[in-house]
Order: sequence, then C-alpha cells, then structure tokens
Amino acid sequence: MVVALNKSIRIFVIALILVVIVLHIPVYSQNENFKVITKNERYSMLFNEKTAEVAIKDNLSGKVFRQFPEDWEQDFSMGVTKFSIPSHIVLEMADEEAKISVYNTYALGVMRGNYKHRIIKDGLRIDYEFPTQGISISIEFLLTSYGFKVRIPIDSIKEEGDMKINRIWVLPYFIYGSKKDNGYLIIPDGSGALVSFDHKVGNERGFELPIYGHDYGLPLYDMPPKTEGVRVPLYGVKRGNLGVLGVIESGDYDASIACFMAGNATSYYRVYPIFNYRKIHKFLLYEREASTGQAGEVVDVLVSKFSPYTLKNDIVINYFLFVDDDVNYSSMIRVYRNYLLTNGYLTKRIEKTTDIPFNLVIINSINIKTTKLGIPVVDLFPLTTFEETIKILEEFKKRGINNINLILKGYQPGGYMNKITNGVKFESKIGGNKGFRKLLEYCQKNNISLTLTAEIIEVHSSGNGFSPSRDGNRYLNNGLAFMYKWDPVIKKKNRDYDPWFIVLPSKVPLYLNNFLKGLETYNVRSLLIESMGDFIYSQNKLSKVLSREEVASLWKENLSKNSAKFSFIFTSGNFYVIPYSSLILDMPLDSSNFSIESESIPLYQMLLHGYIPYSGRPGNLRESQKKEFLKMVEYGALPYYMLIYKDSSYFKKSIFNEMVSSSYKDWIEQAVKEYKILKDLYLNIYHVPMKSHIRLKDGIYRVEYENGTEVVVNYTKNLFKYKNKTVKGEDFVFFSGKN
Repeated sequence: MVVALNKSIRIFVIALILVVIVLHIPVYSQNENFKVITKNERYSMLFNEKTAEVAIKDNLSGKVFRQFPEDWEQDFSMGVTKFSIPSHIVLEMADEEAKISVYNTYALGVMRGNYKHRIIKDGLRIDYEFPTQGISISIEFLLTSYGFKVRIPIDSIKEEGDMKINRIWVLPYFIYGSKKDNGYLIIPDGSGALVSFDHKVGNERGFELPIYGHDYGLPLYDMPPKTEGVRVPLYGVKRGNLGVLGVIESGDYDASIACFMAGNATSYYRVYPIFNYRKIHKFLLYEREASTGQAGEVVDVLVSKFSPYTLKNDIVINYFLFVDDDVNYSSMIRVYRNYLLTNGYLTKRIEKTTDIPFNLVIINSINIKTTKLGIPVVDLFPLTTFEETIKILEEFKKRGINNINLILKGYQPGGYMNKITNGVKFESKIGGNKGFRKLLEYCQKNNISLTLTAEIIEVHSSGNGFSPSRDGNRYLNNGLAFMYKWDPVIKKKNRDYDPWFIVLPSKVPLYLNNFLKGLETYNVRSLLIESMGDFIYSQNKLSKVLSREEVASLWKENLSKNSAKFSFIFTSGNFYVIPYSSLILDMPLDSSNFSIESESIPLYQMLLHGYIPYSGRPGNLRESQKKEFLKMVEYGALPYYMLIYKDSSYFKKSIFNEMVSSSYKDWIEQAVKEYKILKDLYLNIYHVPMKSHIRLKDGIYRVEYENGTEVVVNYTKNLFKYKNKTVKGEDFVFFSGKN
C-alpha cells in the first residue's frame, strides 16, 4: 500500500512538473497576439511581444510566413534542440579549452525575459542578453519590396565573460518542411539540388558544406569529403504554394550551409546558414597508436587555438518570398536573377552568334618523374610545342570548328604546376618567345581568342620571384600552409607526392599585376586565373592576418581595376568572381549526390545562362561519357576539351595524373562530333536565359528558354514521346523557339 502510494505521488509530481513546463512555454495556437510593426505595398511585418516571433504577411493573398513551424511544441525533439526551433539565433560558444556548448535565444532569451525590442526604420530590432555567459547579440528584421532582410549588427555582439562565440546559426527553422508537406528544400550543392519532403533515404541524415570551399589557411589532417562545393550563397524551400529563397549578402565568406532530414533530431527538413564568427584552428600535437589494434594505424592528437580575428561586417540575409500555386525553384531563381541584373552584379557578356564557341585548353609542358643515368630526377617534358598547337588548331578548323577559345597552360619556364607566374615568359623547349609570337600571329589571322593562364595561388616550386618563407601563406602557429594530394583509400595525405604552397593572399594582386603588364607587351587581353574561382582562404601570417572576407575584398578590388582592359576566365565560378567573369570553366554540372538529395538541378546555370558562358569538366576527363554529355546539353554548357599533342601516358609520372587520357588524336573526332550535334541547338539558346527546368518523369528532364526553345533530355534507355517527337534512350531533342 505504501509502495503504491509513493508511486502515485511520484506520478503526480512528474505530471505537475510537466504542467508547469507546458504553461511556461508560450502556446502559439492559443497566442496569436501579433501586432503590425511596419508595412509596405506588398508586405506587413508582424510581431508577437510575448514570444518574440516575427512573421511576414503577404498583403495580396493574406498568407503569413511564420518564423518557424506552428506545431513545433508537439515535435518529438527535446531540450536545447527543441528550443532551437523557435529561436532567432543559436550560438555555439567555446570555453578556454575550445569545448563547445550550444545556446539559443528562445530558452535563454524569450523564456527568461532576457530580451528587448524596439522599432527601427522599416522594421524591428531585438536585443538578447545571456547574463550567465556574458554574451549579448542583436538581430534586425527589415521589410523590403520582395520580402525582408535579416541583419545581425556585428557591433551588437559583446563578449564580457570567459565564453567566446564560435559559430552563429540564423533562423534555423524558417526554411523548413515536413513529411506531410508538398515540396522540397533548395540546396546550393554544386549545380544545385533538391531535397524532396517525400524522399526516402538510408542512414545519412544531413550535411554541412562551407560556402566557397575549405579555408586552406587552416590545416587539414584528414582528406576532406569529395563534393561539388557550394558556389553560390543561396538556399530555399517550396512548401505548398509558398516559396522562400534566402540569399546571404554579407558574411558568406565565413559561412556554411547546413541541411538536415526530418527525423534527425526533429521532425522537420531544414536548411540554414551557420556563420563562423571566430574560427578555431587545430594543430597537430602528436600522433598516437589507434585503439583499433590494427598495426600502423595512428590517431592525430590536436590542440586548439582561437583565431585572432572575428567577423568584421554585419551578417545580412535577404529573403525573397513567394505566394503562388505554381511556385517552384525556376520561378524563384528568375526573380533573383532579375534582382542581380537590376543591381548590376550580373551583366550580359554574351551576344547572339552564328558560330558557337569551342573551349580548348592546351597543356604545353609539365614536370615528370624520370631517371638519368639510373638516378631518379624530375624533368620538364614538352607535351605540346607552339608549333604543335597550331597543328591541333588546323585539325579542328579542317573539321569545321572555327570559333575556338584557346587557353594555354604550362607555357612558362618550368611548365605547368611548377613555379609562380610572375610576368610573361615562355619555355624554350616548346618554342620560346619566337614560337609564341608565331602562334599569336596565327590566332589573330584566324580570329581565335588566345588566353594565357596565371598560376598565382597554388605554387609547386620556389623561384621566379616567389620565396616560400617570405611569400607563402602560413597557419596560425607560423607553419607554412600546404596543399596536398590525398589518398582516397586511407583518406590521408598521399606521401608519393610532395605538398605544395599557397601564396599569401595579400601578395596575389602583386603577382597578378606583374602578369597583366607582361600580357600587355604581347597585346594579349585574356587570362585564366587558376584557383581564384575555386576557393578562397584566410591569411594567418602573424604580421598581417586577413579573414576570407578581407581577402575577397582585396582580390575583387584588384579585378575591378583591371576588368575594363582584360577578360578574366575562372574555374568553378565561385559567386564572388561573377562580376568579373567572361567565361567559367569546370563549372559543376551536378550536385554531390548526397543520399538525402532527391535530384540535381541547374540552380547556378539558371542564374548565368545567356549572360556568362560556361563549361563543365573537359570532355576527355568525364567519368561517364554519355551521362555527362547529356548533362552538358541539359545545363546548356559549352563544349570543352583539355588536350596535348604528345602521348598522354607521360601524365602517369606527374602530379597531374588525371590527364592520362588527353592526346588530341584520341579525342578530336569525338569533340568534333559533339560540337556538330550541339550546334543547331546552341545557336538557338547560347545567348538566351533559361526560363524553367522540370523533371517530366524519372530520368527525363525538360529545359525551356526565354525564347520558347525547349530541350528534352532522356537519361533512361527507353523511348519517350514529347509533343510530336520521340526522344531515344540516352539522347535529347529540342524544339526551336523564336530566335
């Protein structure tokens, strides 16, 4: 009897505690105390003082965009995770030993009354204080004609205790969906990807990708995952007839995009940005034997060190809102593209043509491992002389390809992937200055665009004005920063290849200017800058540290000063180079295909097509010839090959062994065949923006252009009928629009 009574008392106490907790949490379904803060012709900003929720009402439809899921209180999540759902901000804070703790503005701010709000121009500001942690931070909501902006003023962040802010999540559950919703998340992974709310996956629950790639100013000890990278700082959602597109306008250089499935900690799909307010650098202290018992396996023991700098500029996210029964990623991207055009970030660099461009990279020379008198040496090998380059061009012209963008790599003394490009000089083994002038004259007579490559970021050897100790980037512990070739099996550095240097970011403009002066002496106005469009990295040399944001500002200033006189070509095409790009090579034409991603889409291509020309990876380096050719057609990418004159087996002995299939004799017929297959289609679409992209059924996609041209691509092996045409398996058809 006593035992039963005690059990009843315990149940009663637990129930009482739960009631108190429930009463303490504002119940949104019963508390719609919103008041209007400000409004414009299209939108109204609403605010609930009791819960600190900010909502945006579409004045035309009456639809309201809530800050987080309305049913969040019934979600299965618990603790910090649950209270992160209605939070404006989640903070990752570090103690003196860099141990991370996670806090949010709902649990420590709203529930404890540690926040204030005030009306500002066009919106609202909310100030949060975390007294125990000694942290304060503010967030502003500003109404716009297309939705709203969120700003975290950097000067509002105060750290007065022992805890330091490491990372900041902003509105982590504003762009969300659930399994009962009809729609998808829009992810900027590679070309772009969708995460459908009905997508069934295995064990993978989500991922986080750094915008613009890894910061190589920080050391790496394990091979980074192979991904297509985040090239453009946007993300979004379609949920029923509502759409949201979030664009990071400030803070993107030190941010990541996080995406998670429903069922991982909460019942919501979500995508949101995480900003590195203060980075934590990790350095190798020592290696110890792994506890797996496997012989030779070691574990890195690391020590942490805080970055000496934090974010300098405000965090700003621009949210575009959509209400339409037909809303989709295509319509949202069109609106953002028009926004970029209106604000001058994107300009048209393509005109209608009667001859479609063919992008051709020629590698002139490279170092290979060989032996002399039985002694292992590294020696320069001429792969394509200037005279042989002319022969290759002649072969293409004979086969009907005349509009060639010729790009040379490895023309400088020492060859490709060796010394820094500092001025313009030519390797004697491939023809020297005299041979280059002959090639230049040939190109001018035949209206062939000639481009020289600048290797001013990744450098494999000292010399030519580059001293690693003086000009190489460093880690925060003053060690030289290196790049590595990785072993994909053990996920560690491949010891068969020497590491190489990355140039101090502040020195890059100096080397670029020297190169531009050299180009002027030959009246060459086009250059490819290796690596600048692939990644950006911080400078941690203690005499002058620079964040990635500051490095980007420095580089963009230099590009802007010279963009009127020179045409810049970049690889990958990170968003910060777009205003200066005349052509982008190696642009991702696929996503990373994470298991949570339901399909790839041409998100980035829809922004750029018809304005800036681009190509995917070289046709001779494709992993799947048929699939990647069709992808090129679907995404409107120009044909592109990277070739040499000699036998490509020499690459097996070089660091650039990916080029083992590159002899022009092996590829010229395929290149010409593809060009002719594409020519009629591309004459219709080369200069025209994309209007829409849609999956007609599994493995079959349709792209429509603004002039009405339609392209249907069939990746399956089955026939597919569209309108009055039959699309063969692994083929495409197109319907001409108004040209």
